[in-house]
Amino acid sequence: MKFQNINLILVLFLQLPLSNLLFAQTSSVIIPSNISTGSLEKNILFYANARYQVSSQGPGISLDNLFNGRFDPATTATAPSPTAPLVVLIENLPPYHTQQGAWIGWSSRIWIPTSFKIEGYNTYNGANQWVTVADISGHSEKHYMVKMPPGAFGKLRFTFYSASGTNGLMQLSQLFYIHPEAAQAYDGVMVKYNAAGNVGIGTTNPQAKLAVNGNILATEVKVKTNIDVPDYVFDPNYELPSLSEIEAYVKVHRHLPEVPSATDIKRDGLDLAEMNLLLLKKVEELTLHLIEKEKKENEMYQLMKAMEKRLSQLEN
Repeated sequence: MKFQNINLILVLFLQLPLSNLLFAQTSSVIIPSNISTGSLEKNILFYANARYQVSSQGPGISLDNLFNGRFDPATTATAPSPTAPLVVLIENLPPYHTQQGAWIGWSSRIWIPTSFKIEGYNTYNGANQWVTVADISGHSEKHYMVKMPPGAFGKLRFTFYSASGTNGLMQLSQLFYIHPEAAQAYDGVMVKYNAAGNVGIGTTNPQAKLAVNGNILATEVKVKTNIDVPDYVFDPNYELPSLSEIEAYVKVHRHLPEVPSATDIKRDGLDLAEMNLLLLKKVEELTLHLIEKEKKENEMYQLMKAMEKRLSQLEN
């Protein structure tokens, strides 16, 4: 009888829809989408202090900690108060409309903010006004997040009035503004992709497969190219331009033949592979001229020695 009951239960269990079976495990899970908070890779404020204009007033705090994604807490130098709050202002944000939803908030560790205000400067349709998103007192959680109202917010302002720490000190781990429809994963922070598949570092408009607006530090760089290596210069049939021809060209153009001018390089940049092979070609041509020059000098030397010998014989 017990086995029959167990079998009946198993049959009923297996007949349940899969969605019902998974509900208990998934009911608390937020599915990332453009109408949910998604994940922190959609955080527009990731490294905001390096990408936008960030300033603070009141008790000192490390701005790096607030935007680096590590959730490593930063502690205020002094306690915030209603008369001397900690104010963090983020400006020059991309004013994307919040559309289906965006979320803003902060995370703390132990000494949590207990009284604070969050505001956004809405520029949508020429509104150009500060909007209070949250004005909270008596907060007791280690984090806070609220949905943004409709609008396009080019500025955000976090104001913290009090905290639960020793002597009123406060800790913050992260400030975030999650905007699923406005941000690609870490968009514009590490790299920027465009529709052509180009990747940019330090630029929002990459014009090549990899565009870097800044310095590159490497221990080794190799360039592969389809350009012919100019070993053909040493072919017996190669027409070596004379030095007089090169002189005439330089007088007119102010740069070597085939080598781009300063104007061209300033306008188009410098192709390292092409330029290095061009320079190699010029070195090889110069080497041939030096070899020819040495031959002529040896001939002159031998002629002089013969003339000296002949002159000595005549004198004797």
